[in-house]
Amino acid sequence: MGMQVGSGGGLNADINVTPLIDVLLVLLIIFMVVVPLSQRGYDIEIPKESQEIVIPDPEKPPIILAINVEACPMENALTGSGLPPGCVVFLNKDQVPIADLSTKITEVFKNKKSSDKLLFLAAEEKLNYEGIVRILDLARKGDDQLKIGIVSDERLARPTAEAPL
Repeated sequence: MGMQVGSGGGLNADINVTPLIDVLLVLLIIFMVVVPLSQRGYDIEIPKESQEIVIPDPEKPPIILAINVEACPMENALTGSGLPPGCVVFLNKDQVPIADLSTKITEVFKNKKSSDKLLFLAAEEKLNYEGIVRILDLARKGDDQLKIGIVSDERLARPTAEAPL
C-alpha cells in the first residue's frame, strides 16, 4: 500500500508553517490595536447644506489668513522643525511676521464669542502642506477655540487680490 512504517532513512524536508502562522496572527492583532491609537488629526465640522442665502455682515468681515509663495517660500519639503526664515503671512491683508502670528490672533479674537471665532485659510496650492499645518498650529496657539475654514479661491492667498464676485 502507500504507507511507510519504520525508518525511512531519509530526511524530512517539509517546513512546519504552524509557528509562522502563529507569529503572523500575533503581529496582525498588535497592528489592529496600535494603528487606531496612533492616528492623530484635527477635528472638523462639515457644514450642513443649506438653501438659505447668507449675506455677510459688513460689521463683522471674515478674517482671512493668506499664505503665498512670495511671502513664505515653502514649495519644497521643509528641513528642520521650523518655518523658512523671514516667513510672513497676511491677516486680512495686514502683513504679520510668523513669530507674531499667535499674539495677533489673540488680539483679533479676544472679544469674540466662541461661535464667532472663525479663521479662513487661503493658501496657494503649490505650498508644502506640512508648512501650512505648522502655521495653523501657530494660529491655534493664539486661541484654542479657533475654528478654521478653507477658502477654495487661490486668488485670496495673495494680499493684493480683490475678493471674487
